[in-house]
Amino acid sequence: MKLICLLFFTAFACLTHGGDIPTSWSKAKQIIRDKVYFDHRITKYCGCSYEVKGVSGGVIDTSSCGYNGSEMKYQNAINVLDWEHVVPASLTPAKEMNCWVNGSRNICERTSKEAKAIIFDFHNLVPSIGQTNRIRSNSRYGIIEGEEQRLGLCDFEWSKGITEPSERIRGELARVWLYMSYRHNVVIPEDERLMFLRWSLSDPPDEWEYTRNARIKELQGNSNIFIDMFKY
Repeated sequence: MKLICLLFFTAFACLTHGGDIPTSWSKAKQIIRDKVYFDHRITKYCGCSYEVKGVSGGVIDTSSCGYNGSEMKYQNAINVLDWEHVVPASLTPAKEMNCWVNGSRNICERTSKEAKAIIFDFHNLVPSIGQTNRIRSNSRYGIIEGEEQRLGLCDFEWSKGITEPSERIRGELARVWLYMSYRHNVVIPEDERLMFLRWSLSDPPDEWEYTRNARIKELQGNSNIFIDMFKY
């Protein structure tokens, strides 16, 4: 029955618009850090804690999660807090807009309200270790054979343009992709969509995901229906 419901929502759900769009990328990061994650300072992939620093950043406590990126590239970002797009901005329709095609993402962020609504969507932003964000880049999610963990105790794997997240967060990430497909017409190949539906069913929302969704709805004016449906 739940699978039928998920397929129904994927095909027919209607999202309401509302709320203010942040005026800049810096402002978007500041808002989500201070108004959504203020009491849940935990990075998404590796579960590391962080301390707030500066306007929108933070410092990662790698000892809190057994993270070790000393053998990988981007070592200057090991202790840096990033705000990562679960669905990379370059995989959204913003990439096809004139402001990006004939300019850059930065120009879209400054000049296009439509692009800002996509790039600054709070539902698509999660706290991440700077190193893992850079390693992932704009890769898609998938399953990688074997269990090679190259970042200490962090269950984060990557290979040939694919990133495999831990089972404990796959449902949450899947619901973001399904939401972005619906809200912003992000293209998801059918095999990936079915994978995300399976992930969502096998890993339902926890209390924090419901809290995060409610806070973002207050700020942005809409919730993620792929989270809401588990309440009914």
